[in-house]
Amino acid sequence: MRKKIFVTKQGGIGDVILATPILSELKKQYPDSYITLMIFSNAYDIVKGLPFIDEIFIYNKKKDGFLKLWNKMRGYDIAIYLDLSYRPALAGALARIPIRIGVSHKRGFWLTKEIPWQSYMDHTYEPYVMGDIVNAGLGLNISHEALNRLYIASATEFDKKDLAKKLNDSGVKMGGRYIVSSPITAFYLKNWPLDNWNELFKKIYHNYGLKNVIFGKEKLDYQWDEKAVIDLCGMLSLRQLGELVRNADLLVNSCSMPIHLSAATGTPCVVLYGYTDPCRWAPRMHCKIVKSDLPCSPCDGYHGSKCTDPLCMKRLSVEEVYKSCQEILSNDF
Repeated sequence: MRKKIFVTKQGGIGDVILATPILSELKKQYPDSYITLMIFSNAYDIVKGLPFIDEIFIYNKKKDGFLKLWNKMRGYDIAIYLDLSYRPALAGALARIPIRIGVSHKRGFWLTKEIPWQSYMDHTYEPYVMGDIVNAGLGLNISHEALNRLYIASATEFDKKDLAKKLNDSGVKMGGRYIVSSPITAFYLKNWPLDNWNELFKKIYHNYGLKNVIFGKEKLDYQWDEKAVIDLCGMLSLRQLGELVRNADLLVNSCSMPIHLSAATGTPCVVLYGYTDPCRWAPRMHCKIVKSDLPCSPCDGYHGSKCTDPLCMKRLSVEEVYKSCQEILSNDF
């Protein structure tokens, strides 16, 4: 009988991308299964069309009633909670899903298989942690190696043509060489000073002739170097971002969603770390890490951080970030 598997991963776009190898491996383990992924609407375009996801279910508890969620979860054989949400666990129990797996947290009563959060999980690559949860809950043996590759949906032909036009209008032909960065993250403790980014971009342009294409949710109130930087902030769709990263020589970024795009596309990356732990969040392949040596870094864990001033990021110098970029770029020249 065909198994129906309901997987929840509500969170940021990067969080959803990190869960994609779990879904891919579940489909391999249960090739005849029907897999539904429950996410927020923010990540829809980045996973729509992936062959191992049969259905995407968008749920917003502020807009959608509990009855909608309960009704949706009825008839499933397995529920796997890859986030810490309470409501899906309750709905799955009331829907009488026979197997319900997740980190216990405050919803342990509604699970049939509680996986306690362990200290190693704070310092282990996130897909590996999710894999360990699934393995423990279902008795599988998904290897860590199988979880190194992440997945994103491909850009449409329209997306590609529109991106090519925007790049061409800015002086970079599609197929030409460039690097990419998203200088600002959604959380201030991860951010490197904009003056440092600008100096880095100028240094790379001066020595390699490569422009940096920057992207983000909206335009920044900052005067970038006109020769070194192409500003496409607020101009690209999610799938275009994936395509932009896929064709870049290098991504330089702090720890946020774009580094998971690089892991999914195979683009080399240099990632700046302070607040977050590279052991937990950094891509496993083609990645150079620049991190702070402060004893309090990293401070992002299961219980959060009380830091208010990211000295760990401010102490990272332009020269040490440039050196890591140079190691990757020089191999290509």
